[in-house]
Amino acid sequence: MSRERFSLNDLEARTPLWMRLRGHMEQRLAELRAQNDTPLDDRKTAELRGRIAMLKELLAADKPLNTED
Repeated sequence: MSRERFSLNDLEARTPLWMRLRGHMEQRLAELRAQNDTPLDDRKTAELRGRIAMLKELLAADKPLNTED
């Protein structure tokens, strides 16, 4: 089952709120990646990777739909 990726239009992607949210999510992503680089048990590693994936998906909202990573 395929689902459509959430995306922002050009106007939404330039709003101060999106810029603020993007900055927060990028900072949080860096923190989670740093945590993931430390020795962790399998469960914690999986949890962090899931959170990282979700942040990356949200951060892609201001990218055109036809250019997915």
